Amino acid sequence: MAARAVVIATGARYRKLDVADYQRFEGQGIHYAATAMEQQLCEGEEVVIVGGGNSAGQAAVFLSRTVSHVHILVRGSGLAATMSDYLVQRIKSSPKITLHPFAEITTLSGDAILREVTWTNRETGVSETRRVGSVFVMIGAEPNTAWLDGCLGLDERGFVVTGHDASGRELGSPFATTAAGIFAVGDVRSGSVKRVASGVGEGSVVVQAIHRFLNAGPE
Repeated sequence: MAARAVVIATGARYRKLDVADYQRFEGQGIHYAATAMEQQLCEGEEVVIVGGGNSAGQAAVFLSRTVSHVHILVRGSGLAATMSDYLVQRIKSSPKITLHPFAEITTLSGDAILREVTWTNRETGVSETRRVGSVFVMIGAEPNTAWLDGCLGLDERGFVVTGHDASGRELGSPFATTAAGIFAVGDVRSGSVKRVASGVGEGSVVVQAIHRFLNAGPE
């Protein structure tokens, strides 16, 4: 089947932790976003956030309003290199947020749902187990673009570049790719906001660009 225009909306896969029983607790205590729904689910409880980027920092500040305590686990020595200073200062000043450097989750325990989490300091070898039923894994995402096999311009992380080509020339639409008639929206697009509402909005807006392309006819 031939098409004059194509929209790529293949999304991205959240990166996951290499821990035993991880898949068993996905949807039963392991989360990839901190929305009002997750905030309500873990109200008054301790939670763990894995990750040191801005998404992790925003989640920590947001959840700290209603949970009893937030534990942030990072593999490095701190947050300054990966998180905005504003969030770093908010986290430092909050008595309800504790940063655990050089830490990684080593055990997940529970029955039908997650009940306990153990993390280990890779520098000292010391482990700590807490009664935690909610773990927020915020270590980035990998785009579903392997199938493109060099057909389009991608950024250094593999997301589809839109809006301009390698020389910086604008392509006429923020969703246009480096190949005429091919557009990208949602999580797969470089620089997009990785949220469902944003993806839906881009999907509706790109229709205008498609109509302009089709109406212009062949060059």
